[in-house]
Amino acid sequence: MKNPALVSFRFCRAAVVAGVVGLGALAQAEPVLKAGDRVVIYGDSITEQRLYSRFVQQYIQCRYPELKVKFYNAGWSGDTAGGAFKRLERDVLGLQPTVVTLFFGMNDGGYRPAADGITSGFKQNEEKIINALKAKGIRVVVYTPGAVDYDRQKKLADVQYNDNLEALGKAALELAQQYQLPSADVFHPMVAFQNAQKAKKPGFTMIPDAVHPSTPGHLVMAQEMLKGLGAEPMPPIGAIDLKAGTGDGLRVVSSNPAQLVLETTRPVHLPFWFDTAALAVMRDSGFLAMTSGKLTVKGLAAGYYKLTLEGADAGKYSADELAAGIGVPGNTFAPAQRLHDLIQRKEESYYTAWRQVRLPLADLAGSQQIVDGLMAADEGYQAVIHGLATPLAKCTFTLSAAPEGPNLAQGKRYACSDENKYNWGIGGLTDGSWAATPQHCFATGDAADLPKHVTIDLEKAARVGTVVFGVPPFGSTKTVKVSVSADGQQFTEVGSHEFTPRKEAAATVAFPAIEARYVRLTYVDRHEEDIQFPRVFAFTTEVEVYATAK
Repeated sequence: MKNPALVSFRFCRAAVVAGVVGLGALAQAEPVLKAGDRVVIYGDSITEQRLYSRFVQQYIQCRYPELKVKFYNAGWSGDTAGGAFKRLERDVLGLQPTVVTLFFGMNDGGYRPAADGITSGFKQNEEKIINALKAKGIRVVVYTPGAVDYDRQKKLADVQYNDNLEALGKAALELAQQYQLPSADVFHPMVAFQNAQKAKKPGFTMIPDAVHPSTPGHLVMAQEMLKGLGAEPMPPIGAIDLKAGTGDGLRVVSSNPAQLVLETTRPVHLPFWFDTAALAVMRDSGFLAMTSGKLTVKGLAAGYYKLTLEGADAGKYSADELAAGIGVPGNTFAPAQRLHDLIQRKEESYYTAWRQVRLPLADLAGSQQIVDGLMAADEGYQAVIHGLATPLAKCTFTLSAAPEGPNLAQGKRYACSDENKYNWGIGGLTDGSWAATPQHCFATGDAADLPKHVTIDLEKAARVGTVVFGVPPFGSTKTVKVSVSADGQQFTEVGSHEFTPRKEAAATVAFPAIEARYVRLTYVDRHEEDIQFPRVFAFTTEVEVYATAK
């Protein structure tokens, strides 16, 4: 294993759109981030939103966990490069950073048409920040400002404000070139993505108030900012050829016509989690390809397969797609979401320490004791985050035969013999999400007697031949039987599965096609221990039902 102190990423400056500034790769690449770095993410209200900063931190922690980088968000609403220079000592230098990222310009343009005086003033102030940081041996990364959405605010269109931001971005990149600094063009990728989406879907926006991006906009920005930091795509998870009997990073645990279980033979980077609602943006922007480790499985029989990662749904793919290699998304993997959520809490905690305690209470005797306690908590967050980002020693991937075609159960109504009275999983059994959360995970009520059952109404009869279902890592659900019915009265059992306690998992029951409108899951027994919840509850993350072609 490499010495972590010697592990670093390399940067190359991405060539900016022709006609603006062409910055080729440096002849001599230098490290951007190193082990133990302290990074201050410096900017205005878009930085203060604490969104792109969270995604940047999350990806760096997942992709380069050995570096154990610490991050601090110093965004200030309404700020400019001039204002940032004035507050440098107060808000940045006291954190003893080794790296500072600069993301200014949105307010520097004054929301007016472009003008030489505006551009030169911004450039002078940004240069003052760069020189002040370099004088203290701090490495600097320069980002261009982002873009605005004319459709959301007419006055910005009237003054052609994006032209102003483009000029400011050019000035920022010129400074980066002059001082040999890593940089990233955020403006042009935002404009290109925004225009492409509007062409497909009029009314699309990722900047609801025209200036401050929503989560999709921040994901687009974060991808470019990570490139400016020299971050590389996630490494491959592994590849296996079932017919040749060869594997690189993968081995077969078990195999039958309905299901193949694979296990990794080397550590795997924790996946990058994102909210499933952002899946289209992640895919269309290319960020999904960057953040998804590649899994290649050759030699499968023709058809479609449902993939799960440690029991968490990771999509449905054809044998051809798996043979070519697919990127495994992290949007359903609970441990990855836990890291994301903790980074969010850390950012909120640091904001409290800095903006709500240290600055407003600075004149009160004894306030430093409060600040010291909050900063100690911040150090605790950083340490726990580094622990959570540790690569997974091994992962289990399951490929279950899945018929081509739609999930007949998605969005359909269901009834339970023991209804839950605690607002758990309203609609969660068939909502299309395998997330193990109260919003998406189905639970029965707390009646003590077994068996209990839940019945899904497909609304019309179909030749049902496959049922896929799963359990979360909590609850004492053990054996689940599957049965189907044409009339909702007479049910025929078609299969069952026994789940292991404390393990999120999915199971597939495939059977000779039968005409049915109703699908029932019956909970016949339970594990002996309470696992986070009383044993009387039965839990199911999702149910999918597929027809078999005639």
